[in-house]
Amino acid sequence: MDWKKTKTIFILTFLILNIFLGYQLSQKMDKSNLKYLSEQPLEKRLADNNIDYKDSLPQSYKDHQTLISGQRAPFSANEIKSKTSKLDSSSTDTTLIFNLKKPLELDKNDLVKDVSQFLKDDVYRGDEYRFYKKDTKNHKIWFTQIYQGQPLFFDTDDDTNRPSGMVMFEWNEKGFLTRYTQTFISVYRQGTPQEIISPMKALGSLFNTQHLSSGDKINKIVLGYYSLANVEDVQVYAPTWSIETEDAHFLVNATDSSIQEIDREQ
Repeated sequence: MDWKKTKTIFILTFLILNIFLGYQLSQKMDKSNLKYLSEQPLEKRLADNNIDYKDSLPQSYKDHQTLISGQRAPFSANEIKSKTSKLDSSSTDTTLIFNLKKPLELDKNDLVKDVSQFLKDDVYRGDEYRFYKKDTKNHKIWFTQIYQGQPLFFDTDDDTNRPSGMVMFEWNEKGFLTRYTQTFISVYRQGTPQEIISPMKALGSLFNTQHLSSGDKINKIVLGYYSLANVEDVQVYAPTWSIETEDAHFLVNATDSSIQEIDREQ
């Protein structure tokens, strides 16, 4: 018998066995750690990861909400009249595009305030829209339609279909407001009220799926509606938590906790 060869085989066998046992032990420890972490209170896990959110939590909200449906509404001849703007030839009966007759100079330090005032004074049903997003790089500001005080969310990167229920303003390089696009939705309730998840549970969904990273700061948490489906011309909206960090925007379905990341923070 070749003892030297046999000794080598035994050493290799024990080495492989040790590696296998070490791997098994490592897997077991990882599972134990994950179980331990999942059993920790969400508040502690967020605190341990330095995720700043407490100043953004809504103070109150209705914990029972319904789905809603909406259809893009056509504008009548009277509704498209404007003293300050001229209707662009590319407009349709459901998407209005206006060019200002006299561009409006904006305060570069407070664009939103100036545009909000123009919206209130000069845009059809302007008081039914709320500030949503600002993109200083592309010179655009979006306002979104509200339903019973809650906003309709949309992806501002989707310029192809012109999001429903919004007003998008554009200004030029010199800081003058020159143009805006408007759509409007006729909204009605659908179904019976159902319990929705809390904003903390929405944060938990983001954290557990690694959408939130250590050190993230939550800038805003708002309850509104986001379109689940578009059947012919009718859109169905679900109650949704909009959660914005310093560089990302997430929508968490308030009924089933599903997550969608939309446009990055501008």
